[in-house]
Amino acid sequence: MRHIAKQQITLLMRSHWLTGFGLLFSSLAVMVTFLGNTGGSGFDGFNRMTASLLNINLLLIPLLSLLIGSLFLSGEKEDRGLLLLLTYPVSPWSVIIGKYIGLFVAVWSVLTFGYGAALLVIFFSGAGVSVSLLFLFYLYSLMLAAIFLSLSLVIGIFAKSRFQALGISLIIWAFLVLFYEFLIMGLSLLLWKQWLLPMLTVSIFLNPIELIRVQSILSLDGATVFGPRLYDLTIWADGVTGKTLFIFAFLLWMLLPVIFSVYRLKRGVADEE
Repeated sequence: MRHIAKQQITLLMRSHWLTGFGLLFSSLAVMVTFLGNTGGSGFDGFNRMTASLLNINLLLIPLLSLLIGSLFLSGEKEDRGLLLLLTYPVSPWSVIIGKYIGLFVAVWSVLTFGYGAALLVIFFSGAGVSVSLLFLFYLYSLMLAAIFLSLSLVIGIFAKSRFQALGISLIIWAFLVLFYEFLIMGLSLLLWKQWLLPMLTVSIFLNPIELIRVQSILSLDGATVFGPRLYDLTIWADGVTGKTLFIFAFLLWMLLPVIFSVYRLKRGVADEE
């Protein structure tokens, strides 16, 4: 497992995809931090700067994670490298977990570089910025990456080629990031008023992006952005029960795709035999 992870990290560090996304994410993080500082609006609580940084995370990190993970795994399948690896005395568990660790370390390096650059801007500009706030964004970014790298393994296992993996990844990203909210808004217009709050609560847990978005906003004391009609939802989500379910949902989103990828890989090996 350790050798597979090291090999995956080495391959990813040579990738132009990872370098390009790293530079893009770092540039946007620095720009948001610098412009937010010059605006003089402060960094405590939920404001325009934190909203911009949150949107960057929710747009770029899922896309980066899905593309990097699915393209590399489907590429190894297409080049028959994955099947060659499975001819050695290694279990499918070791292969999937090793590749997942390698992918996570590579994406972690991108996020760390981006947030590190933002911290340097804060330090040299002498801004009275809450470092704990930036660390909170960093933590939620890693959680988002962990979920979507897990999903990328499933895409990579199912896809028969890099092109197919690219298409599936973009469709899933577009649905979760762009179209999911419109679907929920449309459903909310068709439901009775007493069913609206339960439906919105369930919809949050069915989409990892919404899960991280809501928890991030609540952690930044920005519950007012949801409006008075969702006051009961924000109180519940910010309580002990809501936070416990958030952690449970995060673990499910991260672990279940990994387990399913191992299952599919085992079936693929059995079919080859």
